[in-house]
Amino acid sequence: MTVTTTTQSERLADLADLTPLIETTTSPDPAQVYERLRDRWGNVAPVLLVPGVRAWLVLGHQELATVLRTERLYSRDSRNWGLVADGTVDAGSGVGAILAPRDSVYYVDGERHRYLRCLVDDAFDGFDEHRLAVNVRQWCELTLDRVAAKGEADLVGEYAWAIPLLAMSTMFGLDHAEAQAMLGYARQIFRAEGVEALEALAAQKTLIVDLVARRRKQPSNDMTSAILRHRSRPNDEDVQSAVSTMLVLGSEFEVAWITQSLRMQLTDPRFDARSGGRLSASDTLEAVLGSIPPASNTAPRYALADTVLGQRKIRAGDAVVPGILGASAESRASGDDIWLEPGNLSYLTWGAGPHACPVRRPARVIAKVAVEVALRRLGGMTITVPLESLRATGTLWSSMPWQLPVRFEVR
Repeated sequence: MTVTTTTQSERLADLADLTPLIETTTSPDPAQVYERLRDRWGNVAPVLLVPGVRAWLVLGHQELATVLRTERLYSRDSRNWGLVADGTVDAGSGVGAILAPRDSVYYVDGERHRYLRCLVDDAFDGFDEHRLAVNVRQWCELTLDRVAAKGEADLVGEYAWAIPLLAMSTMFGLDHAEAQAMLGYARQIFRAEGVEALEALAAQKTLIVDLVARRRKQPSNDMTSAILRHRSRPNDEDVQSAVSTMLVLGSEFEVAWITQSLRMQLTDPRFDARSGGRLSASDTLEAVLGSIPPASNTAPRYALADTVLGQRKIRAGDAVVPGILGASAESRASGDDIWLEPGNLSYLTWGAGPHACPVRRPARVIAKVAVEVALRRLGGMTITVPLESLRATGTLWSSMPWQLPVRFEVR
């Protein structure tokens, strides 16, 4: 690899002709985008989050591990972002609705983060995996009942988008209508800008405030009640923060995981020749994590001091985006065989360090059951559009086709 940039110490604000980050999630060949970025910049490349908003994208495995594990140098709190401090990015701008500072286990560091994370971790320590699987299966069956008679469906809009929120509603105590509303707001937050995204955030918060208030008065056998019963006696604001993170922030990635797993089962010829049939749902889910992870990129960290990363001079206040797919690609064995390297560095999807994903177990249960039920119920599925039309319509953070139209036999 030849890095053509002549100096590694230029300021992020002074670099020109930058690649938009969205290209890493919408390109039909992300590997080509990463190769181009590495050839020009090395393992830490400048990109545009949106026009006028710059960040560093981490494309190397070693550099990614450093960013994720070094909280004292790379903060998750966007109050430390220079573009927030100087007013360039605010809650009303495109990325501001997602990245603006807020009190949440996902957005804070230090003691506050450890306390909120403890509420979440302790609640999930006691969660019933079998009960969750039963509830997810029920939601999957009910959702597919609505499309089965047609013999055709869009597996994204009519299935994958619904299941994670419905499943999480079961876990946290939301009813069906509230879960559907939460799903709609989540879509707006991740895909809208400005006022629409802010309105969706406010509506989402209202749902969660009401849920916590109900469970404070009338506890039940759900995760919200479990957090309220925590030995630290959390106040309502702490519980709202923990619940909002678990209900909302993981849903986009869970939808992408289910969608990409179903797409892989239906389009990848490598899934037709093991033991005389397709690979299991578990095999497929692992293959997706290793080759097209649900979180292509995760939300930025912010440098707390001047430092060097991948031979790049990072300055205090710079945004540094962990490129999960880029770092995974950089570390994979050469060739196209997704089974050459056991695990395929799929752990990168779950992150590392203080902000590593706290819900791996329920996430796996939801995705596995969703894929299994679809493959069982919808026999002989075939995609009804040319494969080249299944191009990803990504956000900055995830990549998946927004439609997966299929025809099937009813079972």
